[in-house]
Amino acid sequence: MIRKAAKALMHGSDEEWRALARERRVLSNILAWPGKQDPWTEEAFYATGVQDWEDFRRHWTHYWPELGGTCVEIGVGAGRMTRALAADYERVVGLDVSPDMIERARRVTPEHVEFHQVDSPTIPMSTGSTDAAFSVHVLQHLDDWDPVRRYLSEVRRVLRPGGSMMVHITLASRSAPLLRRLRIELGLWRSRRGVRRGRTHTLVRMKLYRMEDVQALLDQLGFAAVELRVFPVRSNGYVHHFWLARAP
Repeated sequence: MIRKAAKALMHGSDEEWRALARERRVLSNILAWPGKQDPWTEEAFYATGVQDWEDFRRHWTHYWPELGGTCVEIGVGAGRMTRALAADYERVVGLDVSPDMIERARRVTPEHVEFHQVDSPTIPMSTGSTDAAFSVHVLQHLDDWDPVRRYLSEVRRVLRPGGSMMVHITLASRSAPLLRRLRIELGLWRSRRGVRRGRTHTLVRMKLYRMEDVQALLDQLGFAAVELRVFPVRSNGYVHHFWLARAP
């Protein structure tokens, strides 16, 4: 009963991110870390995308060197990674829930990048039509496991045989204590209520998953050559958990 009431009161992650895209410090909503006090300049913000992509790309090409063709990106935000991806792919298809974010991304990306606003965990592409799928700092902000599962199912559907994915899914070895989880949910409820009332957000969802659950899902969906890679990026030292897999 309490859980249902909490879900009814919360705005939901999609509406939350649409609202965050309209706040004054949009770039800081997308990328921030402890000690990063100054607001981003656009030049510095997009430079981190190039640097992070170099770190991500090194692992992806080590796993599967045939990057190129068409790549779909789940959750483009302001196009920080999209612009970097466009240097390696002849076509990039970017998805996001926020039209404001898409407009920002469109302004900084070349003509061979196209964008789609999505309202559910779907990829508006035909089966087997893409060579690659990429996502970073997106799936952990969804409210529960079901949309993550649906997005990965869609990735499996749209990848051509032999196509590969590199998807960031944050992991934890155990669940947080119940009291801490309740405090987080209360903080999220307060933040989302404030956003509905025109105030600046104070907290966003950060969901962690068990490695065994992700591995089991990828196996169930029929992915091949599944690998988990854990490594930091140079831009801020954050350790990333990336899942790499191929469509057989």
